[in-house]
Amino acid sequence: MKLHRAATLVAMMVMSVALLGLMMITAIGSFDGHSLIALIVVVVAAAAGGIGFSWKRYYRR
Repeated sequence: MKLHRAATLVAMMVMSVALLGLMMITAIGSFDGHSLIALIVVVVAAAAGGIGFSWKRYYRR
């Protein structure tokens, strides 16, 4: 069950990154250095929060 959950999570993350890349390619003119840094910070913070939540919920036992 845990392996299925992890595989689903990884698949969703890969699809999200692919969609984000596609969106950036189509709107490359509207991005500058500051917005790209802000985007990276938000993605890293969300990933850290998700890992922290999962760790606290599923691996505390």
